[in-house]
Amino acid sequence: MASPLLPYINARVLAAVETAPAIVNGRFTAGLGQMYLTQCFMKRAQYSGVSSGSKNIPLESQLDGRMMPGASGDAFYYRGYALRYAPVPADYDPETDDETLLTFTDIAATPEWLYTGREVKFYFGDEKPMTGAIERSTGVFGGQGIDRILYSELGGVQLQITGAELQN
Repeated sequence: MASPLLPYINARVLAAVETAPAIVNGRFTAGLGQMYLTQCFMKRAQYSGVSSGSKNIPLESQLDGRMMPGASGDAFYYRGYALRYAPVPADYDPETDDETLLTFTDIAATPEWLYTGREVKFYFGDEKPMTGAIERSTGVFGGQGIDRILYSELGGVQLQITGAELQN
């Protein structure tokens, strides 16, 4: 069943499946396998206790904000639903490539490229692309019980991402 949220897709997540680690320049490095574009319905969540709804990078407490000289920005928390995905080539660019040429599959369970801790490229609305970190890819109840009912009705799985845009 197609999700009732499909007309409201406002975000994309570009992520890769990691392959077996290999030694590159004397260090273990995970290889990148197939790339996937995931279409999502997301909302920027406002942080409590912060008037702007964001968290400054670097934090004021980190060496008086000089921990990253020359770079600053905001990190926001985004939450919503990952609805469907399509495999894409490694050089795919969601900003310029035609999405209508892709064949999308509805998400019924959390795919491995959306597991907690994964770093992704996050596109939210008209904002600049962000480096995102997946904070959670299961619902309020761990993906069980009521979450399964919500997933079957909404089509997709809950997704929470911290996205940051750094400026020089």
